[in-house]
Amino acid sequence: MIYHFHWDKKVSIEDGGEMRIMHSYPIRTLSPNQVLPRREVNVITVSGEGRVSVEPNLAYITVGVETESKNLQGAQGENSQTSANVLEAIFNLQVPRENVRTIEYRINNVYDFVDGKQIFRGYEVRHLLEVKVEDISKVGEVVDAAVAAGANVIYNVRFDISDRSERYNEALVLALREAQSKARTLAGAMGVNWNPVPFEITEAKGGAVPVPFQTFEATKVAGVSTPIEPGQLRIEALIIAKFAY
Repeated sequence: MIYHFHWDKKVSIEDGGEMRIMHSYPIRTLSPNQVLPRREVNVITVSGEGRVSVEPNLAYITVGVETESKNLQGAQGENSQTSANVLEAIFNLQVPRENVRTIEYRINNVYDFVDGKQIFRGYEVRHLLEVKVEDISKVGEVVDAAVAAGANVIYNVRFDISDRSERYNEALVLALREAQSKARTLAGAMGVNWNPVPFEITEAKGGAVPVPFQTFEATKVAGVSTPIEPGQLRIEALIIAKFAY
């Protein structure tokens, strides 16, 4: 606490002289880390949404090989050989090895139900690969090559973009503009002045809305050229903004 001293009044003393009486008044000061509380203000709270549509330049394909046999080693051996053929076919299309990864390898017991009884039929081996295709014009070729090499499941085709952060920032700017437009409309309707710079912004969850693509069994496409249309991705951003008036 710092005290401010003030000469308050004069008093006379016996020998004709004068003496001043000094009073002290405490003054409140703030430490460097203290902040004065915000003055209460009227607040307009609005949401803002921004959308940017872009053409995808990446595709992710999940291809799979399923084999079944009464003998586990037989099912594994067949799956391993077919999976190797599928990988070779994919690599022959100049897909880098680092763009292919196993996302599932599973062995299941398979049963039939006859007259209410569970009868062991054999073993099923399932091997799923995710393939990242950086040239989306080759997506159909990759699907066809995988099927021709023995893949019997094409699980999905998902499209994306490489510069997602940059496009998301564009959507954020649009979201702020929409929030400002809403606040301007409300302030005008109330006939009040407002500050177009929000004093608080909360970013809600946003991202890319994926392009849907049908999941299908390989038998549906075997022997035909598979056309793939990537369409467009929609990048969305949502904010909550508060403006003072």
